Amino acid sequence: MPLISYNYASGNHRRMKETVFFTIKTLLPFLVMVSLGYYAGAGMLTRAFMDNEAIVAYGTRFLRGFCLGLPFLCMDFLAVGVFQAVGMGKAALSFAILRKILLEIPALYLLNRLFPLYGLSYAQLVAELVLSIASVIMLARIFGRMQREDRASCEGVRGGSPS
Repeated sequence: MPLISYNYASGNHRRMKETVFFTIKTLLPFLVMVSLGYYAGAGMLTRAFMDNEAIVAYGTRFLRGFCLGLPFLCMDFLAVGVFQAVGMGKAALSFAILRKILLEIPALYLLNRLFPLYGLSYAQLVAELVLSIASVIMLARIFGRMQREDRASCEGVRGGSPS
């Protein structure tokens, strides 16, 4: 976040954007791999803490549900970091409220009705999927606005009056 905010504040929008995309290209594949590892090894990981077959069966299903949201969580948290770095505190707060109150709690109720007991573990996935889509849209808008500002400042320099 500091690197993004320093580049944004200094007007180095190209470097800021490169930093965000580097983070996405680094973290997203890593979290996909972690999710796949958790999904494949959910039973083994659960069994490491509890040796009761019923608990292992429940824990395996819960862990598989929870781990599917990790890649989407990455995009959501990255966007919130960018919002904070560029002074969009209200957008960061909005995402926090959306995540827990407006998306995850209703998803908990709905999914628990559709899939008793196991709906709980997929509520985070639903909330993070929606927020990651919103994150991509918001980041695209931020980068579009910065690109327009950069073009306007370049045109202002070239079209300025001679002193």
